[in-house]
Amino acid sequence: MIHPHTRLMTHYLFQDEVDILMAHLWMQDVNGWGARRLDAALYDLAAAPIPCAEEAPMGSASRKAARLIRADADGVPAWALIASPDSAVRVNSRAVPAGLCVLADRDEIRTGDGIQYFFSTESLATVVSFPGAERPVYCGRCREPIEAGAPAVCCPGCGIWYNQSAEFPCWTYSNKCAFCGHPTALDTGFSWTPED
Repeated sequence: MIHPHTRLMTHYLFQDEVDILMAHLWMQDVNGWGARRLDAALYDLAAAPIPCAEEAPMGSASRKAARLIRADADGVPAWALIASPDSAVRVNSRAVPAGLCVLADRDEIRTGDGIQYFFSTESLATVVSFPGAERPVYCGRCREPIEAGAPAVCCPGCGIWYNQSAEFPCWTYSNKCAFCGHPTALDTGFSWTPED
């Protein structure tokens, strides 16, 4: 999990809204556990599969509903669960006081129907076009400036940016991040799953 200060600094540096730090909701189906990226601002937990709230408004038909809502405080993403009083939704086996709970990494969410979810703030290392910054950002390995639009990776562990191209394979140069020790294989997958 990235430290909140690192998240704030990452947000402060970048001009464009690029969501490198993506939360996930773990859900179970017949094939086991799978993670769904939470890339919208609202999700309705009363529907399956979890649609964006715009697709399924919370009305009288979904009185036992709960919603996940994203809020940004000074650029730091936070997620809250809002539940109706008769929803019987529980977070980490506890009732949701006043119908509101700010979620943390690995929180278990269980609906009144017994459906189990896990919230995760873990992100995967992904090659993206570097979004550019207000001031120069230097690669964590080669110390060269990373140009806007260049292929790069933001370390999920510490938020340090690395070049990642055929010419500068800095992220995958070593098997671990030079700053935090996060694995650098692009196919590593999540370090935590609900099965752990």
